[in-house]
Amino acid sequence: MPPLFYAVAFAVSLIGAVIQAVCGFGYGPLNMSLLPYLFPYAQAVALSGLCGSTTSVFVLASSFRYIRWKTLLPCVVTAMIFAPLSVQLSVGTADGFMVHSLGAMLIVLGVYSIFFSDRIRIKPTLFNGAAAGTLAGVLSGLFAVGGPPIALYMLAATDTNDAYRATLSAQFCITACVTTFTRWRNGAFTAATVHAYALMLASLLIGAWIGGKIFHRLDPKRLRLIVYGYLIVSGILMLFK
Repeated sequence: MPPLFYAVAFAVSLIGAVIQAVCGFGYGPLNMSLLPYLFPYAQAVALSGLCGSTTSVFVLASSFRYIRWKTLLPCVVTAMIFAPLSVQLSVGTADGFMVHSLGAMLIVLGVYSIFFSDRIRIKPTLFNGAAAGTLAGVLSGLFAVGGPPIALYMLAATDTNDAYRATLSAQFCITACVTTFTRWRNGAFTAATVHAYALMLASLLIGAWIGGKIFHRLDPKRLRLIVYGYLIVSGILMLFK
């Protein structure tokens, strides 16, 4: 891959890491609007998932004590069941179909986040936690964009910003262990993706550090509005790729 492509991937990865460190999610959707143009779909989703979970590890390094384990448990259990099943489902699927499906998914996520996320409230019940984990597992396995359903649930189920971000990050880390192992078993990690991941590590560390600095100063709603507006445009472009 030409050096310019690596530079673009590094820059987008840095922005995604900042967003995830501030909002608790966002790395996957942002980077999956770019990576399918640089790698085959299976490798792109594997790389995005691994980088996103690495960012969550960096976030958890300073916020581990805020995790709400009782809130996390039902989400993790169902996500760990459905995420690897969804990875298996995506294996062998034509790249074009998956990219077009991802484009449609990004449009839906963007429209929902901009127009409806502030109007819908989910009660923090055991059933809703399991349902959010199921949906997040499916989206993580297929598209590496499992953040929005879990984020919506965590906003209702946690009582502070720190608890929200830490519990959400823990969900990503645990689910990513399962999806990454499944993708590795299915050959999604090649020399090119490992090389790209090694080059992106610096962007993840820098992005997590910057995001941590501005976490308590920046309005996450405004940031997400900008990000998901961009995702709608990216999704439209992907539909015609």
